[in-house]
Amino acid sequence: MSITIKDVAMRANVSPATVSRVLNQSKPVSKAIREKVLKVVEELNFNPNSVARSLVMKESRLIGVIISSIDNVFISKFVNIIEEEFFKHNYTTLLCNTRSDDGIEKDYLRLLKDKYVDGVVLMTSPPKPHQIEFFEQVDIPAVFAGHIDPSQQFSSVNIDNYQAMYDATRYLLEIGHRRIAFFGGPHIYRQAVERLSGYKQALAEYGIGSEESLIFTNDYDIDHGYANGMALFQRPDRPTAVCCVSDMVAIGAIKAAEMNGLSVPGDISIMGFDDILLAKAYCPGITTVRQPIQELSVQTAEMLLKQIKQKEDYVKETRILPHEIIVRGSCMAVTG
Repeated sequence: MSITIKDVAMRANVSPATVSRVLNQSKPVSKAIREKVLKVVEELNFNPNSVARSLVMKESRLIGVIISSIDNVFISKFVNIIEEEFFKHNYTTLLCNTRSDDGIEKDYLRLLKDKYVDGVVLMTSPPKPHQIEFFEQVDIPAVFAGHIDPSQQFSSVNIDNYQAMYDATRYLLEIGHRRIAFFGGPHIYRQAVERLSGYKQALAEYGIGSEESLIFTNDYDIDHGYANGMALFQRPDRPTAVCCVSDMVAIGAIKAAEMNGLSVPGDISIMGFDDILLAKAYCPGITTVRQPIQELSVQTAEMLLKQIKQKEDYVKETRILPHEIIVRGSCMAVTG
């Protein structure tokens, strides 16, 4: 005779609804009740589905990794490194590519809950209302990577985006540039807003006002870098330099400069951001802001594994990693 949820409830002296909440990892159930129900589940060898045994053992060895776009070279590198890092600790990753769609992300969160993952890494955005609501209802450890949680409800790790773009702009100012454009990202991304603020602050400290006509807020890819460049470089009042929100945008901008008969860096300097492998291999080599992708990935994994191990004793943390300006051939000094 097969064991049912009612048998578990009767043995544990709780309601079937309570057993259901325990099996669905719902927070309202107390720790004592949860442990009592799981003990009975194990005693009765109750297997409601393929992951029930994992629940009883209190681990599935699965980690959800939610990203905004697999097409983003920087994010792809992050996934490769963190997957290897989790594998070293005998965890398997479930990759969830949301394509920057909140609806898709919500579906993936529900899927990860159903898979009883031991933890979740999010590299999509700072905490949004639907993410906060999900993790308030479901007791799953989570770390935000590439984004800082201002509220400190979650552990997070990133660079200081404001300071990084400030330093990039400051570098161009120090080598003589005064009209510097900004090829940024959509303002729905906090990091795009922070980088824009850093750019404006560096200009302000040199007594230079930011010109709205020199600021572009598109996406982080080659196509948008190219489109921005084609719109800007044909103007008679074009700038002498551009700060780009990513290396892929910088590559698109360089292609646009070439299409307009401009030399990089002879006629215009291009500053990237991220320091992906292509930035070094490209011609000219791209001067850029290096994000420590290895450290970002490893520390994200380390923080989540620590949270999984320590459970209620874990103290949420925010880590800010160092960035670095990498000087190559896409920027040059100007005079006059």
